[in-house]
Amino acid sequence: MVAVVVVACALILRSPASIRASAFIGTLFGCFAVGIHFGWPPAITTALVCVLPLGCLLIVGRRPSLGAAAPWLRRGSITPEIFWLGLVTVVLGGVALVVWALIVRPEPAEYLSGLQRLPLWLAILGTVAFALVNPIWEEMLFRGVLLTELASVWGTRAAVVLQAMLFGAAHSAGFPSGIAGMVMAMSWGFVLGVIRARSGGILITYLVHVTANAVIGVLAVLILV
Repeated sequence: MVAVVVVACALILRSPASIRASAFIGTLFGCFAVGIHFGWPPAITTALVCVLPLGCLLIVGRRPSLGAAAPWLRRGSITPEIFWLGLVTVVLGGVALVVWALIVRPEPAEYLSGLQRLPLWLAILGTVAFALVNPIWEEMLFRGVLLTELASVWGTRAAVVLQAMLFGAAHSAGFPSGIAGMVMAMSWGFVLGVIRARSGGILITYLVHVTANAVIGVLAVLILV
């Protein structure tokens, strides 16, 4: 549904920003839909999701009339401020997760239950592997495409807030889940958006995202055992 709305907006508005966004988001959700429909292994679907949308965006960006396709696809600057902001975010995110899990005592999601049936070392290895791969497409989508294209229309501050709200909504069924999970994910997305805006690239947000996912994933496996 999201992809359909974005593509429809691109057809109606015909602006470079909407066309670039629809090319990426349409391909992204298309990869997920095809993988789910045909029952492909998650590893294959994830690999396609991490590669094809970016490839489609870069092809679209070869048209001079559409402007730079992925100005966010760069390392960005690493300043002491950004380093400490990322570190504090990871630590506070881990603490918030532990407090939430101990208070709510949620039923583990299906994928967490599957991890808990594995030997501890293998569960942690699987969590770290997921932490390395999943942020690739999430950072490209939220801090890359959405933040950039929204900023071209409404400015950077509004774009940081809007992409954070979308990020929170997308994690309503994640871990943590529910309203509390959405608020936590939204806050997390906001900080990542600030880091992305101040650094000028998505490498730092990716590294922070990976570290936080690994910490949160390991804590989730340990807490909910």
